[in-house]
Amino acid sequence: MMNDPMNQRVLKSVSVLVAFWMLANANQPSQADDAARSDAGAFAWIFDDHHVSESGAMVCEHAEGLEPTERLQYLKPWVIPGPNSPRLRITADFGHVDDDQPEHPAVISPALQLIRLAGQSNQLVSLLKDINQFAATTPEDRCDQLVMSVLIALEKNDVAAVEKGVDELLNLVRPDSVLLDRSRDGIVLLAEKAVQSKPSTTAIRELVLFTTLAYRKEYDRPAWIRHLVAAQVRLSEHEEAARAIEESPQWFMASLERAFDHGNAFPYPNPSVVQGQYRNQSNYGDDFLFFQSPLHGEYTVDAMATGFGYREAHLLVGGYYAGLVYNHTQNMVGNVRQELGRTSIGEELTDTHRYGILRTRAQVQDGEVVTSINGREIHRQPIGDSAYPWIAVRTNYRVQGGVDNLRITGEPIIPDRIEMVESAELLGWYDYYQDPGNRSNQLANWSAYRVQDLSAGLITEITDPQIAYLPRGSHVEHLLRYIRPMVEDGVIEYEFWYDGDQSAAHPALGRTCYLIRENGVSEHQLTDGRYDKSGLRPDNERRVSAEDSPPVPLQVKAWNQVQLQRRGDEVVLRLNGQTIHESKIERDSLSPCFGLFHFADQSSLRVRNARWSGDWPKELPEIDEQQLAGDFEGELDWTASEPAQELSYRIDRDAMVGGRFLQIEGDPAKTLMATDEGVVLNQISDAGYRGTLMAPDVQVGGDFDITVTYDQLQCESQNEKIGSIRMHVVADTPAEDTALIQWVNDRGNDQMMQCLRMATVDGEQRRNYFGKIPCDGDAGRLRLSRRGDKVFYLATDGDSDYFYLIGEEEFVKEDLKPMSIQFGVQIQGPDGRVNARFTEFQVRAERLEGVSEIDREASLASLDQQRDRLPFTLEHDFTKPAENPNAIYHWGAWHRSASGVKVIAPGTDEWTSAGVSLQHLIEGDFDIAFYFDAVHLETPVQGQQTQLYLQIEWSDDDSTQVNAMMNKSDSGTVACRAMSRVLSDGKSIYRIIGNQPLDNPDYLRIVRRGDRCFCITGRQEDQQSLLLGTVRVSEQPIDPRRVRVVLHTGGAGRSSEVLLKSIHVKAAGITLATPVMGQPIPVKPESRAPSIFDSLRNFFR
Repeated sequence: MMNDPMNQRVLKSVSVLVAFWMLANANQPSQADDAARSDAGAFAWIFDDHHVSESGAMVCEHAEGLEPTERLQYLKPWVIPGPNSPRLRITADFGHVDDDQPEHPAVISPALQLIRLAGQSNQLVSLLKDINQFAATTPEDRCDQLVMSVLIALEKNDVAAVEKGVDELLNLVRPDSVLLDRSRDGIVLLAEKAVQSKPSTTAIRELVLFTTLAYRKEYDRPAWIRHLVAAQVRLSEHEEAARAIEESPQWFMASLERAFDHGNAFPYPNPSVVQGQYRNQSNYGDDFLFFQSPLHGEYTVDAMATGFGYREAHLLVGGYYAGLVYNHTQNMVGNVRQELGRTSIGEELTDTHRYGILRTRAQVQDGEVVTSINGREIHRQPIGDSAYPWIAVRTNYRVQGGVDNLRITGEPIIPDRIEMVESAELLGWYDYYQDPGNRSNQLANWSAYRVQDLSAGLITEITDPQIAYLPRGSHVEHLLRYIRPMVEDGVIEYEFWYDGDQSAAHPALGRTCYLIRENGVSEHQLTDGRYDKSGLRPDNERRVSAEDSPPVPLQVKAWNQVQLQRRGDEVVLRLNGQTIHESKIERDSLSPCFGLFHFADQSSLRVRNARWSGDWPKELPEIDEQQLAGDFEGELDWTASEPAQELSYRIDRDAMVGGRFLQIEGDPAKTLMATDEGVVLNQISDAGYRGTLMAPDVQVGGDFDITVTYDQLQCESQNEKIGSIRMHVVADTPAEDTALIQWVNDRGNDQMMQCLRMATVDGEQRRNYFGKIPCDGDAGRLRLSRRGDKVFYLATDGDSDYFYLIGEEEFVKEDLKPMSIQFGVQIQGPDGRVNARFTEFQVRAERLEGVSEIDREASLASLDQQRDRLPFTLEHDFTKPAENPNAIYHWGAWHRSASGVKVIAPGTDEWTSAGVSLQHLIEGDFDIAFYFDAVHLETPVQGQQTQLYLQIEWSDDDSTQVNAMMNKSDSGTVACRAMSRVLSDGKSIYRIIGNQPLDNPDYLRIVRRGDRCFCITGRQEDQQSLLLGTVRVSEQPIDPRRVRVVLHTGGAGRSSEVLLKSIHVKAAGITLATPVMGQPIPVKPESRAPSIFDSLRNFFR
């Protein structure tokens, strides 16, 4: 009825008339006149927005003044149908109560009071009879009747009756949104009563949940919705309650409490803080969970923040928060007062709705806060040198969000004292009497500035002017509040300008304002302005200074210093160094916040140099002592019986040349670029899958942690095609058990982290992929860790030191295969491209053997010196007639000329070759090189290679083979490669031990020193040799025809030619063997080594 426009106009007219009447009677400037003016302003506001008809709240207020028996008789005819009302009157109002608990918001309803009184006087049976006699002729009436019946059943703890009545009520309102809206007050009463009646029933929890979900999109969230949400939380069973942190908390709740929120009696927040997790289960306003200590300097905050679906949470760092908007294309930026705006983040982030968690990072460095979501930077906020020092987790009034595993790292400075005004933006302050919502000036007339004074140094000043158009004496309250609560002992001090009635500034703590006047101190309780329902007058004040106490040392037309000290549960006020007041801090469910107060109709306000010295902890707790940090700290405990061995390699040009890393997949001329800063792997695919892989030359056994660092990741692929950066390990088992972690741009163009566990069983590859989570960053680290029979998959974002756990899986305990730790990139064509720079490799393992650092120049010089000391020499100059025709064996097409022996290798559909071999037994250390001129290397058909190589094969059980090769790919690029091969169960196992993009060599060289072989290439005229790689080999002799020079052309319809110039052999022993008739069978080296890509291609199909 009161929403009728005519009624609103009548009420507004009445309010104006009342105001004029009161002001017309204000002739003398007395205290009574001030009260009249205050009443005028209050009545004008109250009548403008609120009805004056008899409401449930007014009925309850009147009933409180009656005796219990009279109260029951008064309430019953108001609620039960009768002459005064043809229907049941079920209302829910909201106000503050102060019973045996600190003041708190509550549901106020005559129906609730009636049933409680009836229960106390044993009249529930007769009350239920009266309710059932009411003829419910409409669904609305039946709903009201059911609400009253269930309330009585709850009072009687009759669970069966509760379940039956709620089931019928839910069946009525579920399909009828209008009826649901009509019955909402009754549902609020049921929820409130169920909270008080333990245990509650499943039916009521279902009813409350259904109703809250039905109104979830209600933007303004009136009091009844907020109380219903709060009741839903309290009705739910939370295991976390038993684990709640109660002793020595490190985080403290604060709310953006305005007169709007308090006046409407919104329920206070219901935070849940347990080790490693925070959830604000129901909000008061915009709520903030503050860390215990202020932080300056450089530091980082990492957290798993809850995501969308009315669960958003943001990190407030440096006075601002930045968060992802639900459309994943924008960020929102704000401060404690409001959202400031939204801007584009560029390319859309991977949709996170289905995952529920946003990996959020706020890094303070070089005067900026850089906020990242799932590895992607979304915002940079300049904050200068003196940033707002409090960090917090923010949740909006419409959501129930929080964080998991929040960690603070770095080396922040925790000051003993902070400046409370760091900038003109008044970060961390808000105007208590401003309405909620985004507006251009949330601070109204409050302002601040910072100036450099020659004598006093940097001065910060807050001002709020007197409002001239307000009637003096109307007591218009202005309060600027600092949102971080004063929970610990400490002192807040400031200076204020006092000029009699013209300028003053009073301290406030919580809802108590301490009015400092020349004749003493008075306490003023805040009202909620036009939202106030308590009846408290805006001119209320209680003098706390004794009448005979001396005047306070207040200096007129001067700056005066105020100190407000919290000392346990007491507050102490000092003015200009003299104690002027001590009292208990008010009882309130919320932690008290400091504020600056004045009556804007009477005075202006000027405050400067507000500072806070607090007894907060002065050291940042270690990660394992931080209460919101999870049990998993990014590192797995080392559980092996053996201590860990560790090594760390830079991945750069020197590491490649030194043999620490080998490219075992891909065309080095096209895919690898080694620099001083890292090794860039770049892969292009016009069709199908293409990839390139690197491997460190290490042996790993037992438990391990293997980590590779990358950055500059870029991936372009068509829709329904994939690209990835990955790392995998393969165990030395018959099943070739494999664990792989990868960043993948998947078929839906989402960027994810993903895990794979694979093994070959009965000749069939079995794969299990799991753990997909969004990852939009272009840098990070990949880690695989084994502990016993489990492998763990971890990753970091950017340069963060925190590894988040993606998944874990059963794994074997066997050692890893040689060269089976591999990392690289893969892309699927057409028109696909992926590239990334790898910069660091780290391994920690029970058993670890790494290749020794090889100094390229020193190694080559040493090999040359040792070569000269070998006793036997064999030289064959192909430009001259052979001294012994039986020393060299030829096969394939060839002919001799004055320039050398020309070898011709036509391509065929089968693998064929042409070349020469030595008919000598080579013993001990050796140094073998052949010199050539690559007249023409034909570009092979797609998927094949054209190759010229020096091949040496041992006669051991594994038929070990080492090749120094010149290789031309199907794209026409030329590179040099070193590769080994062994036989296992009749199967060739190839291992690329080196790749270098040298396209015009004129010699290939293989050297054995003890049990190690070195593959070398280069150009004579440049006098520069290139070490391709090293590998361990047998020390057995090399049999005749096992030293070969081989030329192969990839594919039919083409031919290659090479001019052999000479072969030079130095060795510990060289013996010409008896010639063997017939063509030798050269061993075909794979055009490329079989790789994990071969095993994984079908994984993405």
